[in-house]
Amino acid sequence: MARETEYVTTAIVYPNSRIHIGWAWECLGADWLARSLRLLGRDTFFATGMDEHSVNVQRAAEAQGLDPKTFCDRMAEDIRRVLDQMGLTYGRFIRTSDEDHHRVVEELVRRVHASGDIYKAKYEGHYCEGCEAYYTEKDLVGGLCPHHKKPTRWLSEENYFFKLSKYQERLLALYDERPEFIQPVHRRAEIVNFVKAGLKDFSVSRSSFTWGIPLPFDRSQVIYVWFDALINYLTAAGIEAWLKDPASPGGREFLKRWPASVHVIGLDISRFHTVYWPAMLMAMGLPLPEKVFVHGWITLKGERMSKSSGNVVTPDEVMARTGPDPLRYYLLSENQFGGEGNFAWEALILRNNADLSNDWGNLVNRSLSMTRKYFPDEEVGPPTHATHSAEVRAQIEGLIPELERAVAAVDTAAYSAACSARSRALNLYIDRMKPWAMAKDPAHRESLREVMFTLLEGVRWTAAAFQPLLPFGMPEVFRQLGVSSPDSVGALKRLRWGERGFRPGAPKPIYPRLELPAGG
Repeated sequence: MARETEYVTTAIVYPNSRIHIGWAWECLGADWLARSLRLLGRDTFFATGMDEHSVNVQRAAEAQGLDPKTFCDRMAEDIRRVLDQMGLTYGRFIRTSDEDHHRVVEELVRRVHASGDIYKAKYEGHYCEGCEAYYTEKDLVGGLCPHHKKPTRWLSEENYFFKLSKYQERLLALYDERPEFIQPVHRRAEIVNFVKAGLKDFSVSRSSFTWGIPLPFDRSQVIYVWFDALINYLTAAGIEAWLKDPASPGGREFLKRWPASVHVIGLDISRFHTVYWPAMLMAMGLPLPEKVFVHGWITLKGERMSKSSGNVVTPDEVMARTGPDPLRYYLLSENQFGGEGNFAWEALILRNNADLSNDWGNLVNRSLSMTRKYFPDEEVGPPTHATHSAEVRAQIEGLIPELERAVAAVDTAAYSAACSARSRALNLYIDRMKPWAMAKDPAHRESLREVMFTLLEGVRWTAAAFQPLLPFGMPEVFRQLGVSSPDSVGALKRLRWGERGFRPGAPKPIYPRLELPAGG
């Protein structure tokens, strides 16, 4: 298979309650990556969605007096509304209750069973319903689930199992031959040690509840959540058409997308994506994703944010006070995406006011206002001979390679820092050149024109780079500049210094200062 399209995914979320900032961070990081890849010239497909076949979801539905499908339909509408409000550019919002996903899962499970990698057996063990996973005695921390810090339940069932243990050596060879498969690199050692300690086969079915996809070879059981959920990445990429006819238009489209470029996931499900998932793909005879990028947890007041603890802030709660761009900017700029994250109102407001309102907002406002004041009836074009702007131009033109490095490392903070550094450089250029003083002397007319053009061109380049972080505000910057938004595939790579002049419109603040909410 020769993938032609970058394929970016998030983990699919349990819809047992409303989404919180933790999963929003994951979604925004993936959306930033997809947007950036497009602007840097790569056709990109982005998928996210909902993992519905869970006992937790079934119980949440029962608590509201609803059947699981009706409950999930309502949750899907709410979740998509919030994702759209945040500006996600997904190509598929997949639900594990989608009919094509049912067909794909049944076919792939049937194939793996026919190969001998799925068998029936009785299993007993510690089961965490929050994780939808079994744990050994040594995995427990003080007798509790290591992630949810809650008691597990002793579960005994006769189920079907996948021969994960069969793939132990192939997995270790994968980690050795492709060290970039698990990112960031500091997440790799824990997974390697886990596999070296010995793998146990895992259950792919349950007989104790009915909300799920029936096993095609034993309708008394439903397919266990992980064997169902992980396959969503194949369904979203369009594998159903490929399974029917690899040479069909849909089959060729799947070949353009698979293997995935990167699965963006949270730390608590890293084992499932870096151990279970590659082994499943090996059993299916399919190529493995290029990499799995593992981000940490978002904390709120020093504690991990989680639905089960009730320690949550929802993204729409934040956006009601700030709008979407300040939320996006804060989560992606303030936090190292490969590490742990934090949410604090004070830090969000400081970031907005310092970076977006003051530094960037003042730059745009001053550049447009001075140009309109000093050259009210003229188009300001590039100077014939640059006398003092060469250094600033070099800084701005060095932005694109810096962005490419940040995208390759899935480093949202580095990407943001590169953009903000150009904003600061342009503000320093204003302070150094003092255009208000130059405007008083007609002899400095052309030099002043060079200053104004350099500022407007620098704003254009920086705004183009800011788009994956600030997609709602940047179109307004381009409108005020009087130019079209460079937002098509490859737009950043096509930027050329001095390719046009400017006749800007009246400036209007885009990111007003924010105040700490009452009770902050």
